[in-house]
Amino acid sequence: MDYCKNCGVELDENMEYCPLCGQKTNEKTPSSEKIICKKTENTKVYPRFERLTKKQRLKFFWELSGIILASAIIITFFIDFIINKNITWSKYSITVSLVLLVNTTLFTFLRQRQFFFLILSFLSTSVLLVLFDLYSQNSGWGIQLGIPLLFSFYVWISLIAIITKYNKHHGLNILAYYFLATGFFTICIDGILSFYQTNGLHLQWSIIVIACLIPISAILLYIHYRLKKEIYFKRFFHI
Repeated sequence: MDYCKNCGVELDENMEYCPLCGQKTNEKTPSSEKIICKKTENTKVYPRFERLTKKQRLKFFWELSGIILASAIIITFFIDFIINKNITWSKYSITVSLVLLVNTTLFTFLRQRQFFFLILSFLSTSVLLVLFDLYSQNSGWGIQLGIPLLFSFYVWISLIAIITKYNKHHGLNILAYYFLATGFFTICIDGILSFYQTNGLHLQWSIIVIACLIPISAILLYIHYRLKKEIYFKRFFHI
């Protein structure tokens, strides 16, 4: 079976002209083939999502997250209400979905203002812990244990953000500062847990952690500043 060199339609054996485009069957069309090949090579198909800016992608992610979380709230509410004739287990999923929606909104529109983002995110997550405490017979762990642990976690995140943003040399010193911030976080966790359980401050496992992290951090800082030049991770570890 022959094919038209111009449009690619199937031709019978004795056809002298293409029934579709009228091209002569034995006539070569090098110029048109070159043009078609050139257009094919130079034409790149970009998906619509890849053409979006970073801001538009975040907004799209926020809209998609909102639809998913709103659907989860509605579905779990109706299933719980239909089966139990009341709101029982669905209050947990509804509360989590609402807090996730709030934090997703904060990240989308306040990510450049880190201070306000962290404060509002901490407040919304604190409300989640308090509500969970109320749902579970109001034993008091939400305020006495949950919020202090959450606060220390947000302090740790703030330290990491400040170190990364305001440090000019991003090398082994950044890794050392991360270790020190993590050691501070472990002390907070150990202290809060011991105070909640025994009403006193008794540090145990966090002392071992910080005792290991301080020498490692000191060595990293010594290597970084002793060489008097920037040591980037990829160059140092030959990545």
